[in-house]
This record gives sequence, C-alpha cells and structure tokens, in this order.
Amino acid sequence: MYEHDIIDDLLKKVDHGSAVPLHIQVEELLLSIIKLPDYANGKLLPKEVDLARNLGVSRSTVRQASNRLSEKNLIIRKKGIGTRVNKEMITTSLDSWSSFSKEMLEKGKKIVNSHFQLKRVKSSKQVSLKLGIEQGAKVYKLSRVRGVKKESKVYFISYFHPKVELKDSYDYTKPLYNIIEQECGYYAEISKEEISAIVADEDLAEKLNVVIGAPILKRERLVLDRGQSALEYNIGYYKAENFKYSVELRR
Repeated sequence: MYEHDIIDDLLKKVDHGSAVPLHIQVEELLLSIIKLPDYANGKLLPKEVDLARNLGVSRSTVRQASNRLSEKNLIIRKKGIGTRVNKEMITTSLDSWSSFSKEMLEKGKKIVNSHFQLKRVKSSKQVSLKLGIEQGAKVYKLSRVRGVKKESKVYFISYFHPKVELKDSYDYTKPLYNIIEQECGYYAEISKEEISAIVADEDLAEKLNVVIGAPILKRERLVLDRGQSALEYNIGYYKAENFKYSVELRR
C-alpha cells in the first residue's frame, strides 16, 4: 500500500537552514514514518542510504537518528534483512497509570516532601542520551523524598528537557504532570519504564529511612509528550515493602 514515494511530503520537512540539528529533524521524520500503517505493521523501513540521498544529508546523520530510535526500542535492525518497527515494545499511557501523588490524594492522604531541591545543572552523558540533547546542556533537576506524615516512601530524581521551565513557586504537592501541562504547556502522554531490584546504599538508606542493604524498587522512566519528544527522565527509588506493580496486557 505505502510505497516510499508516499512519504515525499514528510521528506520535504527537513529544513537545512533551521537551527535544529539535522539529526534531530531526521529523528522526528523517522518517528512520523514509523506511525504510517504499513510500517507500523511490519513493512521494512526505507534504507538509510536512500533516506540520506533523498534528504540531502550524510548517511551518518541518518544513522545517528536511527540509532536514537533503536536505543528507545522503537525499531529493530536485522543484518541482511533491514529495519522494522518493534511491534512488541510495551509503553504505558499516563492516563491509565496512577502516579504517587494521585494515588495518595485519592486515598485522602496528604503528601509530604521531606526533601526538596530544584536547581539547574549541566546534563550528564546519560541524561543527554535519554533526553536527546547535547551533553552539558542546562536542564532542571528536581529531587524529592515523598511520603505521608513522617514516613518516607519514595525518592525521585527528575531531569527535564530544556524546553520545560520550572519555578520554585509552583505547588509541587500536586501531580507533576499536571504542573507541566498547566504551567509549561506540555502534555505528558507516554511513559517508557524499566524496573529493577536493588539494595539500599548509604544515601538511599538515609533518605528513605531504611537500613543499608534493604530491598529497593528502582524505576527509570522516560516521559514523552504527544509529539513523541522527551519531557522528563526520572529515576524513582521505592521502599519495596510499600509498593508493587501490576500489569494487565490485552491482545
């Protein structure tokens, strides 16, 4: 159904005179292509060499963009075959996910930030990779220990894309994504998560009021807006005794 000439209009959107780096523009182009029905259903994506020629960019620029999609598990490459959309990737809609703030508010419990720090920092290599920005770019870092009454339950560290401007004056007892939508104008739609089990080191033990070596649930989350662009890279550390994740999958 979709031949490569169908995406001609998308190819014209790459602007060589724009201040936006070409590899970022090409990444956005690829995100649009993989949403087309045939590609979403398994058709091989255009070859990198063909895209580079049609776009008037180097193959390394296209490869840099496609590497980003591969790192996000959006596409799968097979040598000698080609590149397809990863149909098995599972993402979580934030509309169906209950945040810590929302869950506590629904239970009628007042949220307490026993530790709160908002500051601008230079993005590390890991943060830059997650957010798709240059290493060393200035980003807002928000770290909070949250709980109810005098009991600490979770320690969050969030890094935000430079487009997200936060202020100390915002009410951070409210759900974070509501704040971002109402104050910054960006709607958080997709959450890509990785969950692992670790043990508390000295810093986590102090912040969560547990003994060193206590079981901790670590959750890394990359939050995207409606345009599939990064908003936040978040690391959450939960007391294992207080939380569980339940997953319902539908065919």
